[in-house]
Amino acid sequence: MSGTVLLYRDDPYLLDFEARVEQRLTHDGQQALVLDRTAFYAESGGQPWDTGTLGDARVLKVIEHGGQVLHVVDRQPAAETVRGLVDAQRRRDHVQQHHGQHLLSRAFVDTADAPTVSFHLGAEESSIDVDRLVTEAQVLAAEVRANRVVAESRPVSVKTLPRADAAALGVRVPDEAGDAVRIVDAEGFDRQACSGTHPARTSEVGVILVLGHERYKGGTRVRFVCGDRALHTMHARLAVLDRMAQAMSAPWTELADQAARALEEKGALAKRNEELRERALAGEAYLLLSQRPESPAVVRAVFEGRDGAELRGLAEQIVKIRPAVALLASRGAKVQLVFARSAGLAPDMNALLKSVLTAHAGRGGGRPEVAQGGCESIPDLEALLERLASELAQSRLE
Repeated sequence: MSGTVLLYRDDPYLLDFEARVEQRLTHDGQQALVLDRTAFYAESGGQPWDTGTLGDARVLKVIEHGGQVLHVVDRQPAAETVRGLVDAQRRRDHVQQHHGQHLLSRAFVDTADAPTVSFHLGAEESSIDVDRLVTEAQVLAAEVRANRVVAESRPVSVKTLPRADAAALGVRVPDEAGDAVRIVDAEGFDRQACSGTHPARTSEVGVILVLGHERYKGGTRVRFVCGDRALHTMHARLAVLDRMAQAMSAPWTELADQAARALEEKGALAKRNEELRERALAGEAYLLLSQRPESPAVVRAVFEGRDGAELRGLAEQIVKIRPAVALLASRGAKVQLVFARSAGLAPDMNALLKSVLTAHAGRGGGRPEVAQGGCESIPDLEALLERLASELAQSRLE
């Protein structure tokens, strides 16, 4: 790492500082600065970077690159000495989420013997991945345990030890930590190697709220939020519950039962609608066939704005009622085509459809009995179907 002094390591509450510009450079096409000292956290260990300002420049991101701490900015400040202001709300949020993760991870070790293997602090929620499957009861137990430690307002201390001394304390030291290991210690509960920003007391985390968990890569991913973010999340979810309760004219305690009944009714309505749709298509199929008394019949029709699924349903009804070939098309944003024949008839509907689509730069296909596709347009669609019907009528259909 460069000679930049990382002020946040000793004082995570320092948000206002002055620094000297050591280098001005570009990174991935963006302006960047290297300072002699900084209170801006550079992204690492699952915690995102700080944002804020350096003089009149906005700090867009802070990263470690090539052994240096780069402050990526929207412009180069004119002065050689700049005043840095770290976004206080973002820093507070990251402190709450990151230390909450420490406490929750330790709680999973205590209650489920499930160590954390990775951590992600997201814009909406955070997550940890533990190395084994955990039950709902174990998740709740870990949440309760972590929140008890939050409520106890235990002091949080930070110290840097030689690697061997850190390992002797039972701390798992990552390979990238080097010989000087920074230890974050929640008194009597958790001790971890970490370079992130943390509070002075566990109570500053506020609350740890687990949002859900699911299987992930042989273990379990646990999603959570802490502190102010937890309050915002709960308010948002309660607002949704209130709207649902009003819509269903029921207290929120009965919403699950109401939703189950609504889904059951929706399923019944969908089944009834499908039955009515089938009856309507069958009636339309009988009407089209009545206009073609020959047997086998060759039915052709062009519609406006019918979707492919409905067109196919009508074609299948036609060829089911009596021996027939159905050549159906619909104009809309694109031209939809469905060609079908009754079982036992000879024409290959897939080959016939592909001959049309190839001539009009379309796509589609199917089986000899039924094929479906579409293209951008077909000039004089009615004439095309009439020609195909005439050719089929003159050929051997059976």
